[in-house]
Amino acid sequence: MLVSCNKVPNKKRSAVRKKASGFAFAVYDSVSMINKEHWNGIVGHGSEFLEIPFLSVIERTRPGNMRFHYAIIYDQGEPVAISYFQVIDFSAESFDSILEQDNSEFSCFITDYIKKHLANHILRSADKINMRLLICGNAYVSGEHGFTCAPGVDKTGVIDALADVIYRISRAEKLRGKIAAVLVKDFYPASLEHASELEEYKYHDFLVEPNMIVDIQWQTFEEYLGAMSKKYRNRAKSIVKKGVALERKEFSAAEILANAAEIQTLFNNVHLKAKFRMVSVDSAYFAELKSTLSDKFSFTGYYHNEKLVGFRSAFTLNNELEAHFIGLDYEVNKELEVYQNILYDYIIEAIKLGKKQLILGRTASEIKSTVGAEAHELTCYIRHRNPLSNRIIKPFIDYLKPSEWVPRNPFKEISI
Repeated sequence: MLVSCNKVPNKKRSAVRKKASGFAFAVYDSVSMINKEHWNGIVGHGSEFLEIPFLSVIERTRPGNMRFHYAIIYDQGEPVAISYFQVIDFSAESFDSILEQDNSEFSCFITDYIKKHLANHILRSADKINMRLLICGNAYVSGEHGFTCAPGVDKTGVIDALADVIYRISRAEKLRGKIAAVLVKDFYPASLEHASELEEYKYHDFLVEPNMIVDIQWQTFEEYLGAMSKKYRNRAKSIVKKGVALERKEFSAAEILANAAEIQTLFNNVHLKAKFRMVSVDSAYFAELKSTLSDKFSFTGYYHNEKLVGFRSAFTLNNELEAHFIGLDYEVNKELEVYQNILYDYIIEAIKLGKKQLILGRTASEIKSTVGAEAHELTCYIRHRNPLSNRIIKPFIDYLKPSEWVPRNPFKEISI
């Protein structure tokens, strides 16, 4: 069923403009319900992470606290854009690190009274929902994977239509409980000209951890090492030498399932170190990705003394290799630099596949910069549903904001 786009409530009265005529949309609650002809006609113009096979895997292996919505936006009856939404219900575990904070900024926005009673509520109702977040985008990957437009479409008009879609989904979600906040993620600087239209609907922008990307300019790993300054080249060689003790093995879907318990432990070792855990996955997710995407998804296990001590996963895209979740045994990591070897192995794979870029994602920005990754700024937009939501959400936003770090340049200075 098509729903016409109407004026969205709360748009600033001083900036009301007439929208492009004819916008309408259809929203689906399951990927199996999508008009695949219309969706596939748009998805090729943007993110490969909006392709139906990948979204199907997420839906089939979703954690219990997540639901989905899929929207197709039409102009004069023709599909012109698609958008993807995740609804995440945060429970007690998600609040643990928030409630442990004692800094003054935290106390400024959540008083001791609220903090105390929120904690008591969580202890009494550990299995109940404490906060519901609606995301336009994908919590599993960093970058512009929330919506895609056909070429030549008025992107500002589509943002207006997107705001209406979000409003309708938020209203529908009231049947399950109120949405605390809406998050629209992630925009690179070049997209802000159109994305800033969200400010007209009382969304607020903020920076998050940058996406760390390596531009692949080398034909071999040896050429890559040769481009480094002596300090970083020697460091890289030392790390790779330690990594010789590690046995690498490419896993099939069946092998992922056969090692599910070990993989889950290694994943949790990394995941539980995160300052805020938005989503978690289990081993079945990796097995489904491998089974569904085949050569477009790789899963590599790292063995030492016949024990699985780490893993890395990646998506092979048209022009990029995108690093995905990893897992580590931190004791072995201290001895053999497993994580650093994983980073160099990603570079080796990207060079071997002839990709233009290696996307290493967020977190550990400084370490990733030591292998040649550069920071690409990302902006998100958030809208709080009410003043109390604002007070609860504020620490989460602070967690998502960039941490201070020192960029490193491992390459030789080029004389001009």
